[in-house]
Amino acid sequence: MRTPEEIMQDLEQRVTAMQEQAGRAEEALAASETTLASDDRAVTVTVNAGGSLTGLRFSNEAKHMSGTGLADLVLDTYRRAVEESGQKTAAIMTGLLGGDSEAMGLLQSFTAPKKDED
Repeated sequence: MRTPEEIMQDLEQRVTAMQEQAGRAEEALAASETTLASDDRAVTVTVNAGGSLTGLRFSNEAKHMSGTGLADLVLDTYRRAVEESGQKTAAIMTGLLGGDSEAMGLLQSFTAPKKDED
């Protein structure tokens, strides 16, 4: 039978390991960004791990597009970048939370691609 001191020591080691793992995940998330170009390369967007837009570039091809067409292309490219970013975020967090944990399920519900409802 383990002594209370052994139990506490084991618990402290587990907490330390979890803190180190959380720190690595935090660093990976802070450094994670996704850059994605539209199929025709007219629009390139960059988003961070949370899906916030951090960069937007237009190529010369964008000059020949209508305002509405360009706006639609930006939104579509942004949506696809957010989906890819969510997948990266989920991969980073799986190591911390465990792939089949309740917390991971909740995170995936926010990062999974949205299904179009007709």
